Amino acid sequence: MIEIEKVEFYINHTCNLTCANCNRFNNHNFVGWQRFSDQEAELEKWAKHIKIKKIVIMGGEPLLNPSLVDWINGLNRLFGPNIQILTNGTRLSKTKKLYPLLGGKNGNWLGVSWHNRQHKDMLLEQINEFMTHPIKYPENINDDLKTNDQLIFLDSKGVKITVWVQDNFISAAVHKNNQGKFTLYNNDPDEAHSGCVFVKYKSYHMINAKLYKCGPVALFPDFDKQHNLDIPDSDRQLVNDYKPLCIDEFATRGVDFLQNIDNVIPQCKFCPTWRDSTHEIIYPEVKVKSKLA
Repeated sequence: MIEIEKVEFYINHTCNLTCANCNRFNNHNFVGWQRFSDQEAELEKWAKHIKIKKIVIMGGEPLLNPSLVDWINGLNRLFGPNIQILTNGTRLSKTKKLYPLLGGKNGNWLGVSWHNRQHKDMLLEQINEFMTHPIKYPENINDDLKTNDQLIFLDSKGVKITVWVQDNFISAAVHKNNQGKFTLYNNDPDEAHSGCVFVKYKSYHMINAKLYKCGPVALFPDFDKQHNLDIPDSDRQLVNDYKPLCIDEFATRGVDFLQNIDNVIPQCKFCPTWRDSTHEIIYPEVKVKSKLA
């Protein structure tokens, strides 16, 4: 059994916000979602080989995934309690089936990325409607909060919601070129890798029951199919050359893959370096409808 620090289970591309510089590219009409039942057999095999210290269910906006309850129950059964569901918090009142799966023996909790400070009243309304038991409000709720500050809401049932102020992002790998077409960076892989947050926080991705080094490299192929990236054929080949770890290859590739997962790969060239990075206030708007597929 190999222990992994953190795995983010990415269960859908679709999001109902339009945050600038989203590093999962959800601001560019990226669509698609995954059923837990389609991956259950493979994930059962994974659970026999790896122990995950921290699990995060995310997207896109995971609360848009119709099989979210199946994902939570399934991952609890296979990998244990204390799962974080990372959401933008705008749909809590529409996901009432989620509440019974939080707190208690499961220890599951909500992490909310608060992306637009102008949405404070809406966010508090969502939390108040979602948490059906008396709430202990954070003492700093009325403070002049800064980026990365957090608010912790706890109700009498033990359900916890941690809200992080995330109102600006650094540049994302997918961006538009001078012709207005979606493209990727062409940087020195070592330089781009030196500032990689996925390496810094030991944060790996499970998508379609395959383990990836990071989020962007896992999403490039799907995004290219939907939006036809404006990149040379050689770069398109490189986008599709990355080989994630499949559970059926664990016996032959597993140890080597995990021992080298933080190393530089050729696909690192597609990510921004510090020279490309701009911290931009994202001020996302909430979409009325969000297309899943």
